[in-house]
Amino acid sequence: MPKNFFNSARISDEHLAIALAQVKLGFWELDLKTKLIECTDQNRINFRLSPDQVITEQTIIDVILPEDRWRREEGLMRAMNPETPTYDFEVRVRHTGNNIHWLQVRGTVIFEYLKPVRIIGTTIDISDKKGVEILRDEILNITTHELKSPLSVVKGYLQLLHKFIAKIGDTKHQLIAERAITASGKVERLMDDMINNKLYHQTEMILKKETVNLEELTLEVIANTNLTSGDFEISLATKTDILKVTADRYRIAQVLTNLINNAVKYSPGESKIQIEISGDHTNIQVLVIDTGIGISETEHTKVFKKFYRVENASKIASGSGIGLFLCSEIIAHHGGEIRIETNPKGKGTVARFTLPL
Repeated sequence: MPKNFFNSARISDEHLAIALAQVKLGFWELDLKTKLIECTDQNRINFRLSPDQVITEQTIIDVILPEDRWRREEGLMRAMNPETPTYDFEVRVRHTGNNIHWLQVRGTVIFEYLKPVRIIGTTIDISDKKGVEILRDEILNITTHELKSPLSVVKGYLQLLHKFIAKIGDTKHQLIAERAITASGKVERLMDDMINNKLYHQTEMILKKETVNLEELTLEVIANTNLTSGDFEISLATKTDILKVTADRYRIAQVLTNLINNAVKYSPGESKIQIEISGDHTNIQVLVIDTGIGISETEHTKVFKKFYRVENASKIASGSGIGLFLCSEIIAHHGGEIRIETNPKGKGTVARFTLPL
């Protein structure tokens, strides 16, 4: 054994400790039977826990801001399936001086005989990165605010045009004007959301729930899409009699619009988009199926992160990387699930979301 072996090992350990401290990376392990957590010092620092404090699963839940705890619950619920044993989410914790820190938490559930027994994972303080995102959000908010004035003018002229068309009895063009006014109203509400930080900061998404017929709403979104994408044949297949859900009509329309627009945008050379609605007495499910460029399996979960852009998609069409992130937030706040899958026919993508009844 080289005489400097132990010295080299000591230096390597010191370098590793320094590196982990610099990136604020902590390690932890949860025993699902005892609910006790063993972790590194950095993990304690990340969660603002004292060096000698006994840590349980409830300890971690308590230090996470209440409005972010659902992210952990959702991720953990999915990871309790042996086929999808990992999770990755971001939450906020309160540090000394009322400072808010953002943590990225990753975990893997360990199974024995298909029974979950423990979870191992990491936490990393991503507050600096979040600061950059928030700055970008503020710039977008300012830009959005500046767009509100000309939008109000456009909406005013559309309303005058609608009144004029109604007087002359031109029902066809009257319907077009009505849809244009509705669309401008949706843009107006979206801008209000951005200005109030509901969209980008997502501390709380306020839902205005009502009884919604999902088939009627889907047909309305298809009709609006056909106005701008007339070359596509968008079909709807309804495979259930249970079509009414309690949801925010505007928000679910946002999800449908985004998924259908994505299917159209990333299906160059194709002409058909298929939508299916199915369900039972607990959930209703919507599938948006295309035969476009597709998304690699490694990116199926990444696409729901804010500002993430699929590499091959950016070559086809421009985008902000916000649409699918917003969809995931809306569906999560409704208590549902959303995911992206590869089209089983071998080409294209299936976007699937469920809503509880």
